Amino acid sequence: MPLLGNIALQGQFTAIYAAPNAGKTLIVLHLLIEAITQGGINSAKVYYINVDDDSNGLLTKLRIAEEYGFHMLAEGYRDFTAAGFLTLMREMIEFDQARGVVIIFDTLKKVVDLMSKERSSAFTRVARQFVLKGGTLVGLAHTNKNPGADGKPIFSGTSDLRDDADCA
Repeated sequence: MPLLGNIALQGQFTAIYAAPNAGKTLIVLHLLIEAITQGGINSAKVYYINVDDDSNGLLTKLRIAEEYGFHMLAEGYRDFTAAGFLTLMREMIEFDQARGVVIIFDTLKKVVDLMSKERSSAFTRVARQFVLKGGTLVGLAHTNKNPGADGKPIFSGTSDLRDDADCA
């Protein structure tokens, strides 16, 4: 079932790659609001993990989160860490509480070391267990600023995340 327009499906792990400042966040927030207002998802089960903003961006997105009823968590606020959120995901998996939960990581590089095959693979194992329990995971990631010799974008990090996501 579609979650964010035709970009992400419920019950899957979707990685969205684009160049920095290409509009990934704006598109995802727009589609998230659309899904909430159309009743496609329960906003109380949405966790937007914002680890890519300055204080102005955090405040703006917090207002949006409050208006539409989803949770926004930010690195450093009340000792929250995005990497520590993986522990909460493991608990949702263990206690069978992932069904219907939507987690958006903005951006993935602040949650997992995308340059490390070992850490990327460990993250995607948790992501796979989470979606198998009925959760949905969307992660935003960057491509390099300069395209490859063929003119196509170069994904940042190892290929593990792209290879293990249901959709990238």
